[in-house]
Amino acid sequence: MSIRNYKAHLLAAVAVAAVSAPLPTMASGYLLKEQSASGQGTSFAGVTANAAGDATALFFNPAALGAVNGNEAVGVVTGVFPSVKTTDARATRAARLGGSAIRGTSDSGDIGIDAALPSGYFAYKVSPDVKIGLAINSPWGLSTDYSESWVGRYHGIHSSLRTINVSPTIAYQALPELTVAGGIQFQYARARLSQAVDFGSILAAGGAPVLPGSRDGIGQVKGDDWGFGVTAGALYEPVKGTRFGLSWRSSVSHELRGDASFEGVPPTPAAQASFANTNVRAKVTTPDIIAFGAYHELTSNFAVMADIQWTNWSRFKELRIRYSNPLRADSVTEEHWKDSWFFALGAAYKVNDKLTLRAGVAYDQTPVDDQFRTPRIPDEDRYWASLGVGYQFTDTIRTDLGYTHVFAKKSHVNLADNLTGPDAFRGNLSASYKAHVDIVALQTKISF
Repeated sequence: MSIRNYKAHLLAAVAVAAVSAPLPTMASGYLLKEQSASGQGTSFAGVTANAAGDATALFFNPAALGAVNGNEAVGVVTGVFPSVKTTDARATRAARLGGSAIRGTSDSGDIGIDAALPSGYFAYKVSPDVKIGLAINSPWGLSTDYSESWVGRYHGIHSSLRTINVSPTIAYQALPELTVAGGIQFQYARARLSQAVDFGSILAAGGAPVLPGSRDGIGQVKGDDWGFGVTAGALYEPVKGTRFGLSWRSSVSHELRGDASFEGVPPTPAAQASFANTNVRAKVTTPDIIAFGAYHELTSNFAVMADIQWTNWSRFKELRIRYSNPLRADSVTEEHWKDSWFFALGAAYKVNDKLTLRAGVAYDQTPVDDQFRTPRIPDEDRYWASLGVGYQFTDTIRTDLGYTHVFAKKSHVNLADNLTGPDAFRGNLSASYKAHVDIVALQTKISF
């Protein structure tokens, strides 16, 4: 197979896999930062300034093209292996329903899902001053999965969000030391949520002689949508070996449209009408991201780097699902997320012309307030420790490998049900979570 055909097959495979792969949530919130093996090795320190000098930095800064020499295609596969376990989960029904204990398993096992996260990049020099690029990524995603028998099943069983983002980019060298760039985001999103429905409690609240918890059902919603956004950035290199990068990734608004289905609905006219299968829609807006990165070569063999990223998570106030069935009220989960920061420091040592070693650490702040944390995304602050290696096999082929262990703080969920708020009939829930993640990324670059 020729290099040209290999590049075409590589990018096509990345596009297909990005939609179909189950996606965990590894950075704060549901951001998937794992888009580069060379960046993974430094905990993504310096990626906004393209510390590694390859096209994978296009995800973090479209102006990264300014530090790419020649033309190249890069394929990346990241294996993500999370461990997220609940402990001490307890649930009771609302006091007005007697406050009885909700039966079920308090330990739901590992709710994280192992995943392979692909991405692909292409960079081409049109003229001495103009370069074009293409990035194919899955920038946003989450997947948590509980057993249908766990005590918090009325708050959530399965949650998944999958995206694919195709971003063409153009960069212009405005000055010998300055590159500016912009791009368009074409983003597809698909989501699925499920939870148990306590029909026993709903019927009992209406006066029926039924015990709460005696008639569980399952509700599921799913939908998808295309959205559009932009990216912009600058790369400044005042002297050779010192670079600064600044980038902005805009929000992308989606109105997911799909359907809701219910199983185990009681055979009463009111329940059958209210819980009839119907169309649904839900608005999801991904946050803006502003990032600044720096890269500096202390010697010809040793470089240090850093990155700071701000994510506008405060856009995420609630998850509201609207039903076409006029008898169904909106399903609302309050979120009230806050803006978050990511800080990373790293270093790279060039052993020789072929071998480069990397290391980095990072602090990843959660956007979730304690009072609004839910079992769908039981997020907390995280700390990263990473190692990486890159090897130039031939003049045109280079491979990079990165590894990260993510240490997450213990998180807690405490939700209350008074039968009038967004948690009505879901029950009171308290649970603790312990989590850590291992990430391994492999990439191959073909220069031409």
